[in-house]
Amino acid sequence: MLRTLTNVSSRFFTPLLDFFYPPTCLSCGILLSDGERHVCSSCWASIKLVHPGLGLYLDTRAKLLASRMIDDLVAAFVFEKEGTFQHIAHALKYTGFQSIGLELGKKVGEAMNSWRVRADCLIPIPLHRRKLRERGFNQAELIACGASAITGIPVCADLVRRTRFTQTQTTLSLDERAKNVKDAFEIVPDGMPVVRGKSCILIDDVITTGSTIVACAHQLRAAGAERVIAASSALAE
Repeated sequence: MLRTLTNVSSRFFTPLLDFFYPPTCLSCGILLSDGERHVCSSCWASIKLVHPGLGLYLDTRAKLLASRMIDDLVAAFVFEKEGTFQHIAHALKYTGFQSIGLELGKKVGEAMNSWRVRADCLIPIPLHRRKLRERGFNQAELIACGASAITGIPVCADLVRRTRFTQTQTTLSLDERAKNVKDAFEIVPDGMPVVRGKSCILIDDVITTGSTIVACAHQLRAAGAERVIAASSALAE
């Protein structure tokens, strides 16, 4: 009965709220059309897509492969400063639009299918428990769940944990980023047999230098993972 009343309330109040507070695009601010959620079709279409021949993709992939921790890379979008993707990422991380994380994940899942990238599990880059308490969710886990919905690859969100609180990477140099996340991750004891001999896809929201994802991959390799693929909703310069 409670569930029925909740469903009725949702069907009644959602249109009412939309009447008084019409939904607008998180990026450009225009009114959304029927069927659009959070971001209009024009803004989605304005985001530059990653493809295997893109220079940014080739450079990022080469750096990751040079670490000898990462075997391949897949990503959906290009992060451009003040562009639509930045507005979406900001809304996800700082204003709590969690459904956007799932949408981004579906785009990553579509890229995985298109590029024929397969693995045994999807592993989101973990947040430190302090950051998780502050934010209330892990955006990488939401993206992983969206990708799983498209690919069917299961999400294993509790195999890796962040052992210490690290400062944001955005203002750090390449060397500083690597030092900042060095030894910042570990595989939980029960996770060792899960990853041993398996192919894993590590998922983050944005990959810039790759320092975070390489540091996490190092722990998966030490635990016996046979293959580690990096994945993200966007690549940034």
